[in-house]
Parts: sequence; C-alpha cells; structure tokens
Amino acid sequence: MTKDLDLVSKLSPEELAYKRFSLQCVSPDDGKYEYASRRLKPYLSDESEWRTCAYMQRILLETRVEFGKAEKRHLDEVDAALPKIDFLNMALLEDKVTRHDQLAVIEELGRFVSEETKAVLHPGTTSYDILDPARAYLFRKAWKEVIRPEVTKSIETLCDFAEQNMEVLQVGRTHLQNTSPVPLGLTFSIYAARLANRLQKCDEYFNDLKGKVSGIVGTGASIEMVIGEGKSIEFEKAVLAKLGIKPDYASTQITPKESLADVGHGLTTLMHVLADFTNDTRMLYSSAIGEVTSLDSSARLGGSSADAAKNNPINYENTTGKAAVVESGMRILYEMINSDFQRDLRNSVQARYQPRLMMVQTYEAFSRLNKALPQLWVIRAQVEENLLPVRKSPSEAMVAILRGAGWNHSEYGAGHDFVKEISKRVKSENRTLLDIALEDAEFTALYETLPANKRDVLKGKLEKYIGSSLQRAVINMSYAKGVIADPLY
Repeated sequence: MTKDLDLVSKLSPEELAYKRFSLQCVSPDDGKYEYASRRLKPYLSDESEWRTCAYMQRILLETRVEFGKAEKRHLDEVDAALPKIDFLNMALLEDKVTRHDQLAVIEELGRFVSEETKAVLHPGTTSYDILDPARAYLFRKAWKEVIRPEVTKSIETLCDFAEQNMEVLQVGRTHLQNTSPVPLGLTFSIYAARLANRLQKCDEYFNDLKGKVSGIVGTGASIEMVIGEGKSIEFEKAVLAKLGIKPDYASTQITPKESLADVGHGLTTLMHVLADFTNDTRMLYSSAIGEVTSLDSSARLGGSSADAAKNNPINYENTTGKAAVVESGMRILYEMINSDFQRDLRNSVQARYQPRLMMVQTYEAFSRLNKALPQLWVIRAQVEENLLPVRKSPSEAMVAILRGAGWNHSEYGAGHDFVKEISKRVKSENRTLLDIALEDAEFTALYETLPANKRDVLKGKLEKYIGSSLQRAVINMSYAKGVIADPLY
C-alpha cells in the first residue's frame, strides 16, 4: 500500500510559515527543538524582553506617581498606549534610529503618549535598571510556570514507577559487575530523590535572582535627582516589589551575575542527575541486559536506518546527551561575572545567549523524558534471569556473614579470603557457592550455628538480603514528593 508522505500539504498556512522559518534557523533551539522554544517564547524571546521592558517603564512611572513625582494622568496615558505598541517597531528603532534598546522602548511608547508623559519616563534610570530586573522576572516565571512543572512530572512518574516495582529484586551492579541485589523500587526512588534535591536547589537559585534600580553607577544619585533626596533605596524597593524581586545592593550599573551562574549551576547539576538516570536506563534497555523496554516498542521498530528490527532507546540517549549541551553554557555564565569597574559590554552580549539556551534545553530534555517514562516497562523474567548467577553465588553476602561471625579459616585466613578461594570453582564446576563451601569442615561447623535467615541468604534467597532498602525507598519518595509539592515561592 502506498503511504501518503506529503505532510506539508496538511499544514495550516500559519503552521506552514512557521515551519518554513524554523527550517532556516541556525540554532537547533529554533529549528529541531522549536516546540520547546515555542513553549518558552513568552518568557525568553526577544519579544518577551521588549514587552517586559515596556512594562518596567510602566512600573517605574506608577511608582513615581506614588512618590508624588508624576501625575496619574501620565500613568493613564501609558496604560492606554501599552496595547498599541509594536515590539517589532522597537527592534527596528533600535537598529535604525536610536542604536539603544531602552531608548527604542521610550520612542515607541512616545508614539502613543504626549511629550509631557514621555518626559517623565525612565526617571534617572539606566538601561540595566530595566533589563536586569526584567530578565530576573522572566527567568523566574519561566522556571516556575514552564520548566519546573515538567521536572516535577518526571519525579512524580519515577516515584510511581518505584512504588509499582518495589518488590522486584534486581541484580546490583558496581564497576559494571554483578553483585548483591537491589530492589528496583529503591533504584528509582534514589533518582527521584536526587532530582528532587536538584529541583530544590534550582528553586533556591531562581528565587534568589535580584534586580536593581540605582542608576548609572549604582549610587542612586540620579534616582534621587528625580524622586527626592534620600529616597532612592525606598523607590528601588517599591519598584522591584511589584516584580516580586529584591534589590541587590552590590549592584553597580549592572546587577552582579553570580546569581545567574548559580542558576546555571542548578540547571547543569539537575541535567547531569537526569543524564545519570537516562544513561543507566539505556544500558538496562541494551541487548546485553534487556531488563526494560517500552510498551510502544513494537510500533517504534526501525530506530536504526540500517537494521529495521532494532528497538533503539532513542529518547534516553538523546536526553543523556543534552547534559553536556546545557553544561556548555556555564563558560558564558562564569565569564559574565567579570565587568570592568561599573560596566562594560562584554556581559551584555553574553547575556543574549545564557542562561536562556540552557533553560530551553533543560525543558526539552524533561519534556522528552515525560513522553518516554510512561512507556517504560520492566521485563521481570529477564530481571530474575540476570539475578540467578548471584543467587547461585552470593559471594558478597557470604563475606558479610562470615565477618559478622568474626570467622577465620585455619588455611585461608579471613572469611573474605576463604570466599575468594572457593569462588574460583563456582563457574568451572557449575555448582553453587554454598555447595562448594559446605565441602569444607570448618565452614560447615560454622554454618550449622548460623540463624535460619542467614542460611537462607546463603542458599540464594536474596529477598532476605535487602537490609533497610525498602525503608530507604519510602524515605526517598517522601522527600521527593515533599519537594515538588512545596516550591519556594
């Protein structure tokens, strides 16, 4: 049967224009991953920044009115003008006329207000009295309203998955070698808790973003020329309170950028924990281990262009790879901390890139994961099959039991050395570790004195060798759920 492969004809005119434009973009954020960028455009796009800069002028004027340094009619004019302004015209004005972004904002507002009202805008402020608070406001909203909910969804799903698989006993792996078992529920609860910890840190870092309204060198002198002597700090607090942010009194012409580096660090560590989980999952997905798959795997065969029967863990591999992409933004954020004296343009150009792109890719990674996680399925028969060799040879458990008894062998010495010696015969003789150990009279004498639960463990009943793991899983899930339910806002 011939497939209908003409998908372009099925797009609406608006969608077609958007897709054509995206195809010409240089950045993958606006091309391949444009759906993620589109979700964050109301917060991270140039248009959102122009809009918020205009809103900042409105807040400054409103606060000026409250301080008795402008009239209510001036504010009414700006309120009437805001729905009419054109953000594209602001960008064109900056490029062709003003050569300055905030002057372009004032000129655009000036097209719709009187000269008198235009004259009371931008009261002793500099451009970064507008931009830094605007960006702090937008970044916090983007985290709280878009990115954080996507992360919490992943954590919730991991907790659900942990609860559903709490009793599934999986072989433990250290140095990629099989060892004593771990309940699968504990494994997933650990990742939920680790992600929740990073989420909590990101809450703190985004919540710590501050702003400034203190003039060209941060002294407040120019503000006081407009608002009144001794009132610059009070004015600054009042303006920023309307955005829900606090002043940073270490500001010069710009707000210090260490807090943005903290945000980047939070996103980077969050992404690396995510990558640790997705990388482990893709290995569990591998042909060599085969303990998990996707419920929709049969419909997705053909992930390889060469082998049509392969079921590649595409989403988990892509998500793992994004950690390095997000981390790459830290170089820029660290450099943004440097500024010659009160201000230079280096961190101005750098701020056009980060942390915006880091935020987009973090969101894309978690939204991708949230499509994959509900399809994740444990192949319990394979999990048990992989555990069988450890049931046959519970060497680490035997060492722990012998150490608990303070036992030494007359020929081999410490219990660890005894177990090492007899373990050499397990594979070659295809027998259990216990069978071989019981051929030794000294071990047999000890074995007969052991309590039933320890003898059961040595017989391969590893369900009795999980310690406090289930309690730990419950603690992890309780912590994770508490974090996602109680943001710092």
